[in-house]
Amino acid sequence: MGPIIEPEGSCGFTHFYPVRGKIRAVTDNSSSRIPIVVISDGKPGHENQSLGIAEHIPGSDILLIRHNLELGLKESIFRAKLRMLPVTGNNAPNLLKTALSEEEINSFVNFKPAAIIAAGTLSAGLCHIAGKLTGAKTCICMVPSLLPLSIYDLAVVPAHDNPPDAPNILVTLAAPNRVSDEMLSDEADRWWDELPQGEKIISWVIGGPSASAEFDQKHVLGGLLETLMWARYNNRQVWLSTARRTPESLEETIDNIREGYPSLKWHLLWHRDKRNPLYAMFYRSEVAIVTSDSVSMIAEAASAGVGPIVYRASQSTGTGSKPSKQERMVEGLMREGYGMRVGSPDELTGILEARKDENARFNKLDDTAKAAERLSELIRKNK
Repeated sequence: MGPIIEPEGSCGFTHFYPVRGKIRAVTDNSSSRIPIVVISDGKPGHENQSLGIAEHIPGSDILLIRHNLELGLKESIFRAKLRMLPVTGNNAPNLLKTALSEEEINSFVNFKPAAIIAAGTLSAGLCHIAGKLTGAKTCICMVPSLLPLSIYDLAVVPAHDNPPDAPNILVTLAAPNRVSDEMLSDEADRWWDELPQGEKIISWVIGGPSASAEFDQKHVLGGLLETLMWARYNNRQVWLSTARRTPESLEETIDNIREGYPSLKWHLLWHRDKRNPLYAMFYRSEVAIVTSDSVSMIAEAASAGVGPIVYRASQSTGTGSKPSKQERMVEGLMREGYGMRVGSPDELTGILEARKDENARFNKLDDTAKAAERLSELIRKNK
């Protein structure tokens, strides 16, 4: 991503940043404008955490800068160097040139940020350096490798990462995300002409295998088919979306069986469409079923207040007897009433049957709003 773009003849302070592959303009002429820089490695999961916190801050004006650092020996040495070398306003520009052009550095310096937010190890060092250069408050999401959390003004860390007890650390149940009432409503309006009409809707969201999560296609398909049969006899629609990691072979199977299951009223296959309808789906649905491999989609559904009903994507519970990070996060959410977890198709339809006459949604997760409020407090104290 290049530097800030200001269209000719524009009024007020306007800039653009990508939102799900499109361009969204943000304008705020008021004195309450809060300039925030998001430094991103371009990974959607990381970027959405940072943008989620920034967007939850009233009056935020956001500049997104993407760097091109990649994991490797050179980058590890760079972070190790930051751990030993005091970063100051004098050496910060040269350090930033490791990953950013001079034009990009000037763009966020001239932006005069009140806060700089980043997520993930690759962006952590740049966030720290940029804070020293601009005097902005720094916020890191997750626990970066080699760099201590103490160098940041705020660290937002999920409980499953076992963060230490420190004044600058906010412990959350899940990772921050961009779900808000406004975002859900806006996305529902944007998808209105494409999604079917109806009120009793079940969302089915399918992830896929990753380095940290197993994925059994047959097991997932079994849960989906049981849901479709249950929905047919209980006057429910099922809307389905796959994701980047979903095996294309599973997408083909879903496309082939849809005519035999009329309750599957709408579906989007990511490898064909490459769009994200989840916010619109969650806004319209009474409950969401999400496969257990995707912590980000689980957190988004919990933040929207539609569950999730977490359907185990495999029979594995982690390495040996020790639960994985995903399992620990899901367990924390379930324990606090933000959803339910099931392991078999029969359990899944049993939960749907038990809840079908209930009007109340699940609890709504507000971790992102809490992180935004903590960062807002730091910004106010810095003025």
